[in-house]
Parts: sequence; C-alpha cells; structure tokens
Amino acid sequence: MLQHKMPVKTILWVTDPWNTLEHAQDTTLRLAQEASNLGVSSYWSGSDFILNGSKNSLMVVPVGPDFIQNFNASRTPQCLEMDASSFQQIHFRVDPPVDGQYQALLSAISERTGAPSLILNPALLISQQSEKLPPPDLLHLAPKHCIVTDSSLVSKAFKKFSEDDGFVTKPMNLAQSVGVKQWRRPESEAEFSTILAGESEDFSRPILVEEFLPGIHGGEVRMWFAMGNFVAALKKYPKSGDFRVLIDEGSKVEPYLLSGDEQAISKEVGASLKRQGIALAAIDFISGKICDYNITSPGLLVQLEAVHQKNLAQTVIENLLNGF
Repeated sequence: MLQHKMPVKTILWVTDPWNTLEHAQDTTLRLAQEASNLGVSSYWSGSDFILNGSKNSLMVVPVGPDFIQNFNASRTPQCLEMDASSFQQIHFRVDPPVDGQYQALLSAISERTGAPSLILNPALLISQQSEKLPPPDLLHLAPKHCIVTDSSLVSKAFKKFSEDDGFVTKPMNLAQSVGVKQWRRPESEAEFSTILAGESEDFSRPILVEEFLPGIHGGEVRMWFAMGNFVAALKKYPKSGDFRVLIDEGSKVEPYLLSGDEQAISKEVGASLKRQGIALAAIDFISGKICDYNITSPGLLVQLEAVHQKNLAQTVIENLLNGF
C-alpha cells in the first residue's frame, strides 16, 4: 500500500481531446495509469467535453487497469458525470499556448469545484503567458535575452545582440519549438528590425530575442521535477540538420546524470518551484542556461522512464501525494 502524508482519494487529469494524444507516449495518461495502479482513484477528462454536464459537475472517465490499451486511439472513452467537488487534486494539463480559450476553460473548471486550490497551481497557469523564460528568482540562469513588444524596443535589442555571432527568435505565445528560428548577426539595425517585424507579424505579438547557445550541438538537458523535488534527467539532441530538438521528428534521447554544478542548479530550481507552488515541471538547459521552463504540461516522462529503465511515474505520484 502506498504511504503518503495526506489521504488523497481522487485525482483528475485534464488534457487535450483524446484523439489528439499520442497515447502510449503521453505523460498525463502515464501518470493517471500509475496513480490507479498504486490504489489512488484516478480519472481522466478531455478539454472538449469536461464541461458538458450540469453546472456543478464534471464529465470524466475512470482510469482502471490497462486504461490506455483498452480504448481505440480515435474513440474517446465513455465518460460519466461526477460532482465537481469529488476530487482532491485536479491537474490541468492542456497544452499551451496559454491564451484566452485556455484561461476560460481553466477558470470554468475552477469555479465548478468551488475550491480553486484543488487545481494545482491555477493562479500561475492563468497568469503565465509564456514558458520561454523562468521566474524572476531564476533569471540569472536564463540566456541573454530581450522581449520585443513593439518597434520602439528594436534599438535596445539590437545593441544587446549586435556583437554576437547570431541570435534566436521565439514567439512568446507558441510552444514545442514552433516558430523558433536561428539568425546570423545582422549587418545593420534596419536588417535586425526587418527580421523582428517579420517574425512578430509587424510587432502585433511579442517575440523573444535570445542569444544562440552553441552548446545545443552537444545536447539539451531536461530535468524533471515533482513538487519541487528532482526526479531524473535525460539529454536530448537536435534533429539532424537542425538546431532545434524535435522529439516527434527523430531527435535522439539518452539517460543523463547531473554534474556537480547541475545538481546545485537543480536544488536552486527545485526551491523556486516550491515557492511558486508548481506541482510538475520539466526544465530544459543548454550549457547550464534555462532555455525552456515547462510548467503547464511538462512531457517526455515516458521517454525518461525508458532511457533510465525505471518506474519514475511512481516517484512522481508519491511526491504529489506527499505535497510540498
């Protein structure tokens, strides 16, 4: 029997619609299944139907033995209606971007429960507009960067990057490396401005300008955390012919053990996650710099288990049940 500090009777895991998930590789489904295996009542729901019940209820699917294998990938499992107050933990793990639609769904679920605190780090998820940068107390671990929201900030950004060999642009409102591009050093501020205008749709959406970290060619380290406690790490490599890590397109992953310096960083990051009340996180590092701060729907847990040949989902669930 699993031992933990606080009795948790039911956990609800909310994701994108069933037919959009890569079921066998999905971190949330893996966690839901492991919670059930450990004797915790576990339920799953999709963002497309969770609110289809009455005012104070949520539509959910019980997670039992072989939950993932028992359902056709294209057919949503049959759901049932439960009182929204039935759950002791709700993990809202719908993929970014954190936009108006995302916020509206999260807020509606929170209102139905009558106890917003049951949803792990809801305030952060509602206010967090991007996972491209860490919080203020970890900004010293971020690469040199500048957020450009309008054309008046171009000169400031150009001065910051004009002597570098190159830079990277990242749309602040997108995820999974979508729209991320590498650029050579611009010959003039005008050229730099033209690049940023094009990538930000004429400055209609914010864009992050960041130093290019050559260390990416030696791989990117992902550290997984549960309730601020380090779980394990893997190294992932850029797709062939690209500087981006694209797991779905063939990027290689391998087990990774943290160096002494990285262990110190992991403790610092873990303490920050606890202060923020972030339950699950996957922080990506290149050359000791935080390049992605995944707190909404951190993934690759299945791959992490595969390369380490360990049941890490159990470690994550135990941390969730023990709390901060």
